[in-house]
Amino acid sequence: MERLQKYISRCGFASRRKAEELIRQGRVFVNGKQAPAEGMLVSVDDTVVVDGNILRLPEELVYYLLYKPEGFLCTLSDPHAIHTIMELLPDSPRTFPVGRLDLDSSGLIICTNDGEFANRLAHPSFEHEKEYEVYAVWKKSAPARLQARKIISRLETGIMLDGKETAPAKVDIRKLDESGVLFRIVIHEGRNRQVRRMCDAIGLDVKVLKRIRIGHLEIQSMLPGEYIKLSNDDISVFL
Repeated sequence: MERLQKYISRCGFASRRKAEELIRQGRVFVNGKQAPAEGMLVSVDDTVVVDGNILRLPEELVYYLLYKPEGFLCTLSDPHAIHTIMELLPDSPRTFPVGRLDLDSSGLIICTNDGEFANRLAHPSFEHEKEYEVYAVWKKSAPARLQARKIISRLETGIMLDGKETAPAKVDIRKLDESGVLFRIVIHEGRNRQVRRMCDAIGLDVKVLKRIRIGHLEIQSMLPGEYIKLSNDDISVFL
């Protein structure tokens, strides 16, 4: 027996956190009855249905590294979305994205049907680094070069978001002039639109944001829309 949200996660339908949301929303049924909000245990002999889909444990666990293009939503389905990243991946076995990149961002995202792996990868306590390449412009007139560097360095010490300071980041400025700034930033948290909101807090408007690294996995020569299947050695580093 195991908790229902863990079973849903192991079936590859969603991460454990997302599974908990689905249960609270009343979208999960066990043996024909709506699952209670919390505390339910199930076994492989139970019939678990989410949004009309009968869940089964996968025969094969797969892990894809996808270069998400701009204009694609990181979701399994959305009636209002023009494109989702599921269009770019094999139909079977069904996978889901670990974390998110917003519609206007591009870069690396891992998709898998291994819920336990997804939970470990996404949890901030494991501090897996994520590196982004950012081009941003000043929302007001550009400060002097020295002052601009001082402002950008605030990203390294922490920015207050939703009443909580972000963890220290690493910033590498590649180009800085009156038109804007090109830099790379490394973080290990996963707050909603974190990099964009951090930049906004110091007066920068992000125009281009691309995730170029997750842990040891780098974008290298990948093209937008391309994916590669990760090996056991690739994912073992995250475990």
